[in-house]
Amino acid sequence: MILCTEAIKLKEEEKLFYSETEKELGCIGHLRGDFGKDGKEFWTTWFPHENHEKNDELFKTVFDNIINLCREKGNPLYNRGDMRAYCREHPECRLETGYSPTWGFRIPTKDYMLYLKCCPDVVGDYNFYCYAYDKQMLMKKLAEERGLPLYCYGYLPTTGEEIRIDFATNGYTPYRKLKSDKDVKEINREIGVTPAQAEAMKMGSMFGWNVPGVDPKNYDENGKLLPLNKSGKEER
Repeated sequence: MILCTEAIKLKEEEKLFYSETEKELGCIGHLRGDFGKDGKEFWTTWFPHENHEKNDELFKTVFDNIINLCREKGNPLYNRGDMRAYCREHPECRLETGYSPTWGFRIPTKDYMLYLKCCPDVVGDYNFYCYAYDKQMLMKKLAEERGLPLYCYGYLPTTGEEIRIDFATNGYTPYRKLKSDKDVKEINREIGVTPAQAEAMKMGSMFGWNVPGVDPKNYDENGKLLPLNKSGKEER
């Protein structure tokens, strides 16, 4: 079975690999571990966080399944050597923080978001940390910090197909209206999404979530992009 990891989508996500996060972000807890002196052992400790009440049977099952998958040969928690090889294959996941070369992997599931921090060159200290978050709480908080909704609707420019755009997700999901003649602009209005937010969401899904066009403040009330100066900020 293939482990699906990816690089973080938002600059703000880098803080999610560390303990100091506010309750509203939905951190349930984190697993800390190392591979021992020979690099082939597996020692771990679990630390509950402020949302530890979400550590129910569903969470335990999902989290254990992912950690066990990570421990299969070729994946980052198999041993220190495989972690090192896995990290080197994903340079886009290298983090700017850390006292030694550090990689951070985002592991999305239906209900949770896991952030696996790997330190493959460390011997005699901890090699990995895996932070687990309630996905709904986390994405809602991060979206609010950006002034964006969790999701919105739009049209695919090439075909006019109706689509759903989810915050901090590349691409889109096809969307079919059920017994409704409303267009997506009206649906967005009903769920509280402004034209500026919808355009910013579309920009993020197409070009990445850290470009200036993802800020809804860079659009007028009709969703038209305002002129930007060379620094990427709206001209006043």
